[in-house]
Order: sequence, then C-alpha cells, then structure tokens
Amino acid sequence: MRPLTRLAERWSNLPAVAGLFALLLLAAGLGVIFQNEASYRSQKQNETYVQAEILAASVTAALDFGDVPTAKEAVEALGVNRQIRAAGAYTSDGRLFAGYERQKGLLPSRLSEARRADNSVAAQAPVMRAGERIGTVYLESVREPISRRIARYSVIGLLVVMAALIVLVLGVAHTALRRANRELESRASALSGAYARLQVEVDERAKAEEQLRQAQKMQALGQLTGGIAHDFNNLLTVIQGSADILRRPKVDEARRMRFAEAIVQTAARAAALTSQLLTFARRQPLQPQALDLNDKIAGMADLLDRTIGERVAVRIDPGEGLCAIEADPAQLEAAILNVCVNARDAMPEGGTLTIATRGTRLADGRRAVAVSVTDTGTGIEPELLTRVFEPFFTTKSVGKGTGLGLSQVYGFAAQTGGEAEVTSEVGVGTTVTMILPCSEAAAGAEEPQTETPAAPGRRGHLLVVDDNEEVGALAEALCQELGHRVARARTGLEALAMASTTRFDAVFTDVVMPGMSGLELAEALRRSAPGLPIVLTTGFSDEIARSGTGGFPVVFKPYNLEALATALGEALAAASESADQ
Repeated sequence: MRPLTRLAERWSNLPAVAGLFALLLLAAGLGVIFQNEASYRSQKQNETYVQAEILAASVTAALDFGDVPTAKEAVEALGVNRQIRAAGAYTSDGRLFAGYERQKGLLPSRLSEARRADNSVAAQAPVMRAGERIGTVYLESVREPISRRIARYSVIGLLVVMAALIVLVLGVAHTALRRANRELESRASALSGAYARLQVEVDERAKAEEQLRQAQKMQALGQLTGGIAHDFNNLLTVIQGSADILRRPKVDEARRMRFAEAIVQTAARAAALTSQLLTFARRQPLQPQALDLNDKIAGMADLLDRTIGERVAVRIDPGEGLCAIEADPAQLEAAILNVCVNARDAMPEGGTLTIATRGTRLADGRRAVAVSVTDTGTGIEPELLTRVFEPFFTTKSVGKGTGLGLSQVYGFAAQTGGEAEVTSEVGVGTTVTMILPCSEAAAGAEEPQTETPAAPGRRGHLLVVDDNEEVGALAEALCQELGHRVARARTGLEALAMASTTRFDAVFTDVVMPGMSGLELAEALRRSAPGLPIVLTTGFSDEIARSGTGGFPVVFKPYNLEALATALGEALAAASESADQ
C-alpha cells in the first residue's frame, strides 16, 4: 500500500490529468484514422501505377508488331485481380488497341476520354521502344470498400476509446484510493494502539505465568524437601536411638541383637527410599536386559496374589505378538508392584485389578509395548491427576503411603526411554500405563539373583580406593573381616601409583572421586593389568547413569557385609577361572 499512498500524495490532481489525457487519446485516435486513410490512398495509387508499368512492358512487342490477340491476352490476364476494373493498351495516337473491362462502358475507345470513377484509382504508363513512345497503358483499380475501411477504423477507434476509459477509471480509482487510504490510516492507528495494549497484557500475563511456574517449582521443591526430611528423620530417629541404647553399659545380648537388627532394617529402608528418589530423578543406574513382558508378569503372579490380598481379584490379560523390551528386571518388577499396591489401596472394599499388555508406539514413532494396570476403585479427581507423579504427593490418608510409588514408575519409564500416563474417573477407577520401547535383542531368561558369600579359599590382597575417610575405613574393616589383606588409597592417582609397584588380587574403588573418577581408574588399570578384577561402588553417579558401568561389577551404597562378600568372591573366582584356562 505504501507506493500507492505516495503516488496519491504526489498526484493529488490526478483525476483532472486523467480526463485531459483521455481527450488527448481520442484526438490522437482520430488523427491516426485520417493519417491511415491518406496513407492508404497513396499506397493504392502507387500499386496501380506499378501494375500499369508491368502491363506496359508486357504489351510492348504486341504494339510494335500490331499483334492485337497477344496484347489482348496480356490485358485480359489482369482480370484475375478482382480489384482491376478496366485495363487498356492504346496506340501512340490514343486509339484503343486492346482492352479489358469488368463492366461494359468502363473503358473508353480513346485515351483522351478516360474518366476515373469516385471509388477507383487510375494510372497511365507509357509503352516505350528504343526510347520512342509507341503507346500508352491505362489501368483503373477499385479502392477497398468503404464498409471494410469503416470496420478497420472502428477497431482503432474502439481501442482508443477503451484506453481513454481506462485512464478515466484510473483517475476515479485514484480518488477512491485516497479516500480508502485515509480510512485505512485511521484504522491502522487504532489497531496499533490496540496491539500495544495487547502486547502489554501479553507481557504481564507471561510474567504472571512465570511467577506461577516458579511458585509451583518452589512448592514442589518444598514438598520434596519436606517429604525427604520427614522420612529420613523417622529413619534417623530409629538409628540414633538404637545406637544410643547399644552404647549403654550392661546391655544384654538379646537387646543388643534386637537394636542392632533395628539399625540394619532401618538402613535398608533408607536405602530403598534413596533408590526411589534416584529412580524418580532418572539417575538410578540400571542393568537392562531384553525381557518378554508377558513372561515377566506371569512370573509375578504369586507375588501379586500375596501382596494384593484376597479381597481383590487379579486378572492378567496378555497381548499377542509383542516384541521384547529392554529394561532392568528389578526396577520393572518394582514399578508394576508399586502400581498394583496403589490400585489395591484404591479398592478398600475389594474389586478387580486388571493387568493388560498390548503393542503400541511411542510419540516419536518407535515400536513399544504398553502395560496397563486398571482398578475399579474410587478414582482420582481431575484437578489432582496432574500431580500424581510428583514425589511425596499422595491421595492416601496420613501414614498410608510415602507418595513415591508413582514417582518411581514415572522415573523408571522415562529412564528406560518410554512414557507413563494416568487416566481416571471418579467412582469408576484408574488406569496407570507404562509404555516401554521395544528391544532389538531377543528376550532371554533372566539371570538368577543369588547371593553366595566368597568361599574360604577365595581371599587375596585387595586395594580399597575411597576419598571419604569414614567410608574408606569401613570398607577396609569389612574386607579384613572377610579375611582379605587390605591396602588403602585416597585418590585414583595414588591407587595407580600403588598398583604399579605392588601386585593386588582385586581392586574395590568408589566411582565419584575428585580428579580421577573410579571409572577412569578402572579403565587405566584394565590397560596396565588386563586380568586384574575391579569392583566399583557408588551411591549415585551421573557418569554411570548416563553411560553405564563399562562392564565392571557394581556394589551400590549402602552395602552390607554379605553384598560385599558376594561381589568380591565372584570377582576373585572369575579371575581364578581365567587364570586356570
């Protein structure tokens, strides 16, 4: 619109100019018509004279020898031209020698009597022989009919009139454009003001939404922090109280064992709570395997029956032709069990719990398997559905749940590369679905999880590496309790230096250490001593959560004497078998 607006401003008197230009076009059109008519007449005269000269050349010999038939044949040949009215060859004294006429009376007997009609063009050409004039040729042709000329000139006039009308229309359009531009500018100004007000409202809304998101984050963080503090304070209360009683003098053996067992069980619950938090945060190290989901659920049937109880009927609906999935068997079993326990609690009067599997696809198009747990319980209110995966959020009464069950399900599904979703209707029931991607490998049998302490003969010289003094001292004491000789290192570089001068039978190293991590130390030792058994330990490691353990066995903190004995015994046994081969 801007070029047209500038044109309208510059040519404010364009309508008057357009009218004048239209008149000039009409005058020019008339001039073209008159000029065309004059040009046509001149051209027709020239054409007639040229034809007369050609005829004169054709009858020269006939006039010279007095050959009338030949001359007449040449003259009558012009009759094929419809525009020729009359043609004649005259002798030098003006008598008609041979002639042709389209109508009788058009050709005079003497040249001096020739008279041109109003709508015709006449021309005379001398007949020469050796520079002497021996006769004259007279030729008369008809001009184009006036009707045809009028039709041709009408087309020209029509084009001129159309051009004039176009110019006039442009002038009128210019006037309308100026009026429309003024209205458009007025509306644009109003729209600009409205847009500015809308932009201010959008900015204010964006700020309000950001403040709401921050408030929700702080609320979720406060809920998470409060939940962790509440549960760990309960656990620490049991541990601290039991430890205080054990420190008192004259504690009989029965009480000592009871409070020592309380510390062990509480520590196990603390470890489980930490594991659930790491799973929610998708930082729990996984040991994925290719699994048949239907076989896995069928293998859990007895466990589910014992856990759910008799008041709830458990129905399993396996899908057909499902692909294998790749998941950590223990974490998968925990996730399914958590969902089933939630479903049981939602049916206090009993009901039906259905576990179904089916083939599906993830949002990115990958093939996947969905496992859905559906109950016929009380359901969840719509406003609470968006919060069910938040840690420590629960719809159960106080003391009936920690609020970490669905958080573990969400974290496990996400870390496995899948999705988790919940649908619910109050009074009808709830469905929790995990969608897990297919594995490229075929499903195999799960490795049996057996814990066997190290055999008496499988002891050796161990290198324990840990930067934390208390944890390192405990690991050293536990290894000595198992009958091993132990050397301590506080850093990865120190451990490398010791391994270069001393032969060790195995290395037990923490993963998270300053400078050189336990994984980096293990890789360096693998290069320098390929057969040296290496066992990793960690409570949480981003490196392991991202890229795995590199093939090294891992003992997860907090560990007990039995778990440590199993890991070290298996590592030493594997090294002994390799050496024997």
